[in-house]
Amino acid sequence: MIEIAVCDDEEIVLSELRNKIKSYMEHTNFLCQIFEFSNAERLLKSQELFDIVFLDIQMDGMTGMEAAKKLRQEGSESFFVFVTVLKEYVYDAFTVEASDYLLKPIENERFISTMNRILGYIGDREKNKLLIQKESWCKSIRFADILYCEAINRKIFVHTKQGVINYYFKIEELEKQLGPCFFRCHRSYLVNLKYVCGYENGMAELENGESILVSRLRQQDFKKAVLCFMKERRK
Repeated sequence: MIEIAVCDDEEIVLSELRNKIKSYMEHTNFLCQIFEFSNAERLLKSQELFDIVFLDIQMDGMTGMEAAKKLRQEGSESFFVFVTVLKEYVYDAFTVEASDYLLKPIENERFISTMNRILGYIGDREKNKLLIQKESWCKSIRFADILYCEAINRKIFVHTKQGVINYYFKIEELEKQLGPCFFRCHRSYLVNLKYVCGYENGMAELENGESILVSRLRQQDFKKAVLCFMKERRK
């Protein structure tokens, strides 16, 4: 299910985008849920985690650009698509890592091209997820949202951006399921190298202020892994 937000203060544009999205999704056999917002303030109050957000740049009150910056500051990893009548605003879109922009009136070919590309990215992102299963409960978590995993007795505690989830599992099996950006820095810890910002006195320092113990035997390998990961990100 693809969660899509459309934010525009013009009803005619909301309707146009809604129809284009529905038509595209039906044609490509994707399931989606569309949420409509007539201003940026209402969008920011929403508790939904959207995959794609269509934003009008110029709106009364808070602009779409201001809303996008706010969402990024709050940790949103949505794909932003700006809708505008003025080309000069296009360059500002890069400051919030927007996926694309659409000029009004929206050309159908450009819209389809944008959706094809974004859904391709979403498809790749969906592969990098951890499936957590309990007796009567199942949840999928993106690797990118996991800070670290901790093994205590027979349980795994998955520390994410949104909170902590625990379930019965073996850390050895979990290590096989996670991607190459995770490092086994201790027999009880798997840390996401993406969120490591420092290392001192046998402790890995994370961006959120927490520290993770690195075992003495794995300290050299851990430092090499962090350096390699940082080099790869710069490419």
